[in-house]
Amino acid sequence: ITSCTNTSNPQVMLAAGLLARNAVERGLERRPWVKTSLAPGSRVVMDYYERAGLLEPLSTLGFELVGFGCTTCIGNSGPLLPGVSEAVRDGELSVASVLSGNRNFEGRIHPDVRLNYLASPPLVVAYAL
Repeated sequence: ITSCTNTSNPQVMLAAGLLARNAVERGLERRPWVKTSLAPGSRVVMDYYERAGLLEPLSTLGFELVGFGCTTCIGNSGPLLPGVSEAVRDGELSVASVLSGNRNFEGRIHPDVRLNYLASPPLVVAYAL
């Protein structure tokens, strides 16, 4: 979940948190090959997540705070999971991202991620499950 553009709407951000809470309550988990992160545009998002009790379920699904503002959507997403980059370079694997950023060109979030699909924050949570 990223982008100051798409995390500035409290309704969609709360919907993402509510979806995470409901998923955790029903025993759903993030798939082990899915890398998740939370990079809202401002601290305000974290404040209302904490007040609403939605930070813990997001964290349970792996949506940990990685920073505020420009992080994931400008390529500062850190390394891929172990073995993934090697498999991409060996031609064994093509990987995609589903992010709530505002641009989806090849290599935007990581040089090895060629396919980037834009979605709302709640859909980012849903696709991580």
